[in-house]
Amino acid sequence: MSQMPLTVVDNPADRPEWIKETIRLLTGVAADGRRSLLHLVEETTDADLLAGTPAAWGLGQIAAHLLIVDRGVSLIALRLARGEEAGATGQPRPDAAGVTRDGLRVLAEKAAAVADRLRAEFPADPDAARTAAHPFYGSMNCFGWLLTVPNHYHAHLSAFREGRPSAL
Repeated sequence: MSQMPLTVVDNPADRPEWIKETIRLLTGVAADGRRSLLHLVEETTDADLLAGTPAAWGLGQIAAHLLIVDRGVSLIALRLARGEEAGATGQPRPDAAGVTRDGLRVLAEKAAAVADRLRAEFPADPDAARTAAHPFYGSMNCFGWLLTVPNHYHAHLSAFREGRPSAL
């Protein structure tokens, strides 16, 4: 059996590229979630898009919620990575009556624009010590916040497809 040497380093030389690749992968997964969501929105009827109550969300409410959270979480993560205050946190609860296809497209464009900013502006040496309180998970740094986005899309979209509510 051959042995492989192992060197442990606290600050590897390729860390900036690792950070850049992490952001690229996370924003790519979020973009996949947005595309899947918008496909569902385009395929549904107007009645189904506007269906839903505060207790049992319909597709329009889920879509607005996911897109607002995607953009908001990405901005929080960018601020934290820069060593800035996170700003407001919280979970939006959209009203079914206020949902429109055009409004959802605009929200998707805004979320995509923030993803572009993340890829362009996320620091190579982010502040991983600064945190902000997530409404459910507690105190998290920029990476913790970003890692919630793909999980959030997956949770809501799989629950919708399976005909059940999502707790996320």
